[in-house]
Amino acid sequence: MGTKMSEEKPQKLSRYAESRHKLIMESFNISRDDREQLYMPVALAHVYFPRRDVKLDPTESYIHKSGHFQLNISQLPVPNIHTGKNQFLGLPFGPKARLLLGVINALALQQGSNKIEIEADSLPKFLQKIGLTDGGNQISQARNQIARLSASLISVAYRDTDGSSVHGQMPIVKGFDLFPKTHPEQLLLWRRNIVLSLDYWDELQKHPLPLSMEHLKILSGNARAIDFYTWMAYRLHSLDKELFLSWATMKDIFGGDIGTMKNFKVKMRQTADLVKLAYSDAKFSFDGEGWRFRKSLAPIQKKILLP
Repeated sequence: MGTKMSEEKPQKLSRYAESRHKLIMESFNISRDDREQLYMPVALAHVYFPRRDVKLDPTESYIHKSGHFQLNISQLPVPNIHTGKNQFLGLPFGPKARLLLGVINALALQQGSNKIEIEADSLPKFLQKIGLTDGGNQISQARNQIARLSASLISVAYRDTDGSSVHGQMPIVKGFDLFPKTHPEQLLLWRRNIVLSLDYWDELQKHPLPLSMEHLKILSGNARAIDFYTWMAYRLHSLDKELFLSWATMKDIFGGDIGTMKNFKVKMRQTADLVKLAYSDAKFSFDGEGWRFRKSLAPIQKKILLP
């Protein structure tokens, strides 16, 4: 006895999926040379901020190791002049911290100064520029992440082949009025300028890694995808031969927040699918043994914007 096939209506995409699809289509229509640039210092293409909010005691540091690199992030006490007490704001984390830092870096390089001019009322446009909505909650989260960036000490250590190590203390931003006089209990944190520390500014000028804003907008909801994309943007275009990394090595780099290898493999495959939608020129594959990467076009033409 035959069964009648029911006609299934096409499933409507979620608002988030629709926005990602639109961004992907827009990215395909922009040539590689015309993509808008964001920047990261090369050191942050090897080791990464936490992907989630890490609830650490102020005396503890966040540590991420990858190969010869080690990242330490420590919280700095922020004196509240209105209460007379120090406060600890927490560590920068998640996709917003990465995207905001990328835009701040680009503005600094474009303006040719570690003092970046930006008007307070432009924050909604600032968020929209990197693919985030301009709602009040997003603005609050963005302010919070920049507050955390301003109250953190970033230390990147590199172990050379001879066993020696080089440490770079990189407080990123400074010069904020964290506690407004009108509402001292609120972290309003947005003035007419952002000031990068001289150490960080020097590192950014010497070793800038260009990234595509169009690509990062596609990845804007996924910190792991941003990290994988940033790593490939640095590594793939300079490869002379195929690079093989075991699953264990990949987990050390991109999966420190995931407990089991089984779960990491699921998450990393999903991450790879998403990143491939943005960085379609990236040549990589994976199987049961590990991952293979081949020389690929960089996601964006390297050119520093001059003031």
